[in-house]
Amino acid sequence: MSTQTFDFGKAVFHFFNVAGRKPAAVLWIGLWQALLTAGLVYLAFVTIGDFYFWIISQAVAGNEPNETEVLTRLGGTMSVLPLITIGGMLIALMAQAAWLRLLTRGELAAVIPFRLGADELRLFATNLGLMAVALAFYFVSLAMTIMLVGGVVAFAGGSGSTEAGLAGGFVAAMLFLALALAAVFAAVKLSAAPATTIYEKRIAFPAWSMTRGIFWPLLGAYVLVAIIIGVLSAIIGTVLNLTLLGALMPLIGEFAEQAQSGAQPPPEEIMAMLEDVFTRPGVLTSIVAVGLLSVTLRSFADAIWHSVGASVAVQRGAAGEAQ
Repeated sequence: MSTQTFDFGKAVFHFFNVAGRKPAAVLWIGLWQALLTAGLVYLAFVTIGDFYFWIISQAVAGNEPNETEVLTRLGGTMSVLPLITIGGMLIALMAQAAWLRLLTRGELAAVIPFRLGADELRLFATNLGLMAVALAFYFVSLAMTIMLVGGVVAFAGGSGSTEAGLAGGFVAAMLFLALALAAVFAAVKLSAAPATTIYEKRIAFPAWSMTRGIFWPLLGAYVLVAIIIGVLSAIIGTVLNLTLLGALMPLIGEFAEQAQSGAQPPPEEIMAMLEDVFTRPGVLTSIVAVGLLSVTLRSFADAIWHSVGASVAVQRGAAGEAQ
């Protein structure tokens, strides 16, 4: 396959093209991902967060926590961690599959867009392959770095010259650069594997042929998409932060009055003020709304990133079928 089967513009704006054709489907997946993620975050908050808030409240009150109670609370918190971890992995897998189904095959599962079916199993196997490559690369890089740094230190220390130290440092820097470039190369070359797995309904790892001959334009597409996501995230983050700041203005005003009067409220009073503000219906509503909106937009950012690989799978897959 040649670069003629790859359209740079389609790859960069694939998500937006799909969103323009099927806005309801995009919003539906984003909403479900936001709700499931928010539910998981809430579970973590009421378990892990509750433990840390209890520790903080004990410290503020000047109480020495009972060892038995600490272990009891900590045990309950730790027992939930595997559930949160597995739940997070399942949500991420189902969301990735749902987005790639829409971005490659134009499909949306009925009613609930998230499933645990054949697509997800194939995608899980592909992701395991990518993780295995990443881990192998990490350990090889770590071993090479340790050997090189050890050699440089021994060489520089043995020679006792500044030039030897500079030379060794230069060699180490070149190795780090080479490893970073190798990581980028491998990531780009393997980037179409998840989307191709969903598009062709088979485990397509490593899908090396899908990116053959288009490394540079594909790298450019990912760079441009990363810039787009960064700009959108900055704009949206500013809006969300200002909204949250507005909800917390009463608390900020109270702290400002305390500072101007020179009064320093005790920690117990500060905790009481925080509890009072964060339990107000208006503040709670604002925080929940901002949180859901933030998670929804985060899911759109994930979809925009996945859309580059999805565009490669569609463009090159269609080209292969035409041949």
